Amino acid sequence: MALILYENGKKIGEISDWVLIPDTPTYKTFLGKTVLAPPAKDICTFTSPKPINRKSKLIVIESGKSEFNLEIKTVRGSTAVTATIISMNKV
Repeated sequence: MALILYENGKKIGEISDWVLIPDTPTYKTFLGKTVLAPPAKDICTFTSPKPINRKSKLIVIESGKSEFNLEIKTVRGSTAVTATIISMNKV
């Protein structure tokens, strides 16, 4: 499974340590009633082969089949990235 990272449309390289953390629906209590809240956006973490700018637009393409548009949450050490998945499309 090859995961290729693109930053602002430019190919950066293959990422490592990809972890996808799906968010599940949860029950919440509002005004005494329990409701099922929809899931928030999924979170992913990975290590970039090159330093990442915090304001960049990132796209990850998985084996030429799926495309993930990411919004950066945190960057540690300029290569360890935590991001939310904004959208996922088939290529």
